[in-house]
Amino acid sequence: MITILVAILLLTDIIKYFIIFDVILSWLILIWLRFRPKFIANIMDPIYKKVKEIIPTTFWMLDFTPIIIIFILLFIQAIIFSFDPSIQQYYFDITNL
Repeated sequence: MITILVAILLLTDIIKYFIIFDVILSWLILIWLRFRPKFIANIMDPIYKKVKEIIPTTFWMLDFTPIIIIFILLFIQAIIFSFDPSIQQYYFDITNL
C-alpha cells in the first residue's frame, strides 16, 4: 500500500514540474518564440481541458488553470500524508537521494 501511495506522490510531483515548465514556455510568447514540446502538450492539454469544463478559469487575459491544478495536486498530497504520516518520511527519503 505504501508503494502505491508513494507512486501517486511521485506522479503528482512530476505533473507539478510539467505545469511549471509549461507555464514558463508559455511566457516565451512575449519575446515572439513559440515553443511547446508535443509530449508536454499531450500530457497537459487533457488535464487543462477537464478543469476548464468544471470551473471557468479565465479572467480577462489570464488563465488560472495551472494554479488550480497545482492546488488540487497539493491537496491530494496532503490527504495522502495525513492518511499515514510515516509515508512522508519514506517519501522524502526517496526523493532526496
